[in-house]
Amino acid sequence: MKKSIVVIVISVFAYNVSAQELNNHHRIYLEIGYSGGIYHSAFAGGVHGAVGAFFRTGRKQSAVDFRVKEVYITSPQREAGAITVTYRLFLVKGFYLGAGFAHNHEIALDNYIEDPLGSSMGNGKYIIHRTGVAFETGYDFKPFPRNKGYAIYPVTGLSCSYLLNDKEPNPLVMLNIGFRFGFKKMPTI
Repeated sequence: MKKSIVVIVISVFAYNVSAQELNNHHRIYLEIGYSGGIYHSAFAGGVHGAVGAFFRTGRKQSAVDFRVKEVYITSPQREAGAITVTYRLFLVKGFYLGAGFAHNHEIALDNYIEDPLGSSMGNGKYIIHRTGVAFETGYDFKPFPRNKGYAIYPVTGLSCSYLLNDKEPNPLVMLNIGFRFGFKKMPTI
């Protein structure tokens, strides 16, 4: 009897999850926001930007993101350019899970101040390059205005990058909040 009840509850829940209306109706998007979190045992905070595209397969929707964060770390003082490319799968309304590739450009803050442009571009003299994996989860809220060729989505998410280099701190865990600007067609300039 208990197994039957569990199966019925799971079936009803699964049907309701798959029948949910998706929050994302715009194919291409740009995102900006603030990121704050920890890098090993130090505070890290900064800004982020992303560009991505949504894909629909049946009732499921997924997205590919290219995300760049400019993160300042308190101890030791350094700057990290955190780059991720992730594949995200939407589960319920705007809730998603994602995984993919991560790459960091890290440099001491003094060296960054000497050459901010070269450091930001990842080709500064003292840059440390680290590569690994990225995981993320989050929620895209309902857009405004609705039923237009464009929309603004408030977004929030939790991301984790684990970089494959034992000599440096791991992982980089960030809470991200911001706004996504979605477009049904590629905007023309």
